Amino acid sequence: MEVAEVSKFLAHTTPFDQLAEGQLADLAAALNVYYCQTGETVDSSTENLLIVRTGIYALYSDQQQLLTKLEEGDFYGYQLLLTGLADNDQLICEEDGLLFWLPATAFHQMRYQYKNIDIFFQRLFGRRLHQYKEQQGSRFTLKVSDIAQARKIAIHGEQTVQAAAQLMTEKRVSSLLIEQDERLIGILTDRDLRSRVLADNLPAATPVKEVMTPKPQTIDKHAYLFEAVQLMSRFNVHHLPVMDQGISYGMITTTDVIRSQQDHPVYLIGEIHRQTSIDGLEHCSMQINNLALILGKQQVPAYEAGHIITTITDALTQRLIKLAQNEFGPAPCVFSWLCFGSQARMDQSINADQDNALLLEKEPSGEIGEYFAKLADFVCQGLARCGITLCPGNIMASNPELRMSLKGWSGKFARWISSPTPDAILKSSIFFDMRVVEGSKGLFNALQHDILARTNQSLFLLQLAQTALQRTAPLSFLKNFILEHDGKQKKGLDLKKRGISLITDIVRVYALANGIHEVNTRQRLERLAADGIMEAKDTQNLSDAFDILAQLRWDKHLHDISQGHEASNLLDPAVLSGLQRHQLKDSFAVINGAQSSMKHRYCREM
Repeated sequence: MEVAEVSKFLAHTTPFDQLAEGQLADLAAALNVYYCQTGETVDSSTENLLIVRTGIYALYSDQQQLLTKLEEGDFYGYQLLLTGLADNDQLICEEDGLLFWLPATAFHQMRYQYKNIDIFFQRLFGRRLHQYKEQQGSRFTLKVSDIAQARKIAIHGEQTVQAAAQLMTEKRVSSLLIEQDERLIGILTDRDLRSRVLADNLPAATPVKEVMTPKPQTIDKHAYLFEAVQLMSRFNVHHLPVMDQGISYGMITTTDVIRSQQDHPVYLIGEIHRQTSIDGLEHCSMQINNLALILGKQQVPAYEAGHIITTITDALTQRLIKLAQNEFGPAPCVFSWLCFGSQARMDQSINADQDNALLLEKEPSGEIGEYFAKLADFVCQGLARCGITLCPGNIMASNPELRMSLKGWSGKFARWISSPTPDAILKSSIFFDMRVVEGSKGLFNALQHDILARTNQSLFLLQLAQTALQRTAPLSFLKNFILEHDGKQKKGLDLKKRGISLITDIVRVYALANGIHEVNTRQRLERLAADGIMEAKDTQNLSDAFDILAQLRWDKHLHDISQGHEASNLLDPAVLSGLQRHQLKDSFAVINGAQSSMKHRYCREM
């Protein structure tokens, strides 16, 4: 094959498209060409970079699980080249094609000569690790779609209960979806037939819509299974309609969930919702560290583990609110229990403290004020007993300044936004990552809508961006780590304050500037890319850096608690492998670049 033809192919293949014409020719001349036939196992035991020119190749794990399929422009072999560690994967040709092999010496020379190409393969390797872990069938990352069948058994609301009973018998199911104009309006269960039809001696001709459960709780097919457990436990339901883009997909039941994973530790969520006292909740919370260690052994990625830990905190909060209402009576008005910070973003780790507040339908005066003061103290102290420590900055619903009506909260945010002093922004930035945990979503949505309608103000964004620039990543001009003390431990890198939080702060500025409702950092980045607000490569770089830093912190926390120590965010880079140090430096460089871009965009007055 001619060098010119190979060069043309490389010129349209990332990351080689960054090379000049002469450099492409040199790279093309170093390649070896191999023709592969269908059914042939590709020899990948030697240190070469495989580049797919044509054909399709299936990559299988040592357990014969299909990991991915490689097509034109895809790579393999970089994991061995980068780490020196081989795996037992098998690469099998599924469609005749051509492969290019780049020898190890040429690959390493190219990496050292072209930094961007080195970074590309380092990140490709990092993504492959996540992909490989996801293929291991972890019990903690099962999705609803993994157990829910695309078997929609539905009936119209005008049909009779007799017809419904006949359909349930025929299909051998315990529940039906009730639809009208292809829209889900309710469900009918065997319990409904017993308690609402037979017990009331209703005729068989009774329309289904008169005895169904209207507006049932639902779950998206792409949600995690533990979220379905959370909903079932929280609302004491045994049947959950599964939705796909707003359309009925099927139904899952508690029996389905139990059958799929009877020993799933995330059943801790179900146990939490069954407790009748704070003592019981405290006992449940003692299992969290053990659950975290199991998540680690299962190699659950940090962002998924954070979602699980946050869901447990949500469950504890929701159950404490229910227990408080059992003791103090029903709430005198509609309310929303709000959370801020990492709990709002669904990325909590095991050393998080409380950040919460109360949004009320009415002003907190008289009996209303007294009721919610008692409820807030009950919940905050209960969370503290469950290991979610009291906030040292007093950002808690037990603080009377954080129990306000919609008018009060709107006014508070309006003052922060219209008169954004540096001190006010520093103290208030955490409030702009907000989510409702329990209570009225409508009340919360009204507040969020009001806030986002105000945040696109240049002075506010200037102060918010300046606050986000007060800390920088701990990387020197010569690309060396800058270590620091935390007051009680050895020197190290604070992965939260000087890493994860910096990315969170940057992304928050862009999100508030553009009225984005999402508060999760990864989801915000996806929206920023999808809406064309940031370049896709920039959001991908920040997302990769965020994942790397979160994973290193999660691994550090797991190590700490396994040793019986308090989880710390301070990491000694000397314990990392060469690849991890490289990824960490790369992540810090990404943060520095993103801060520079943000400064140029929002701080031009500086």
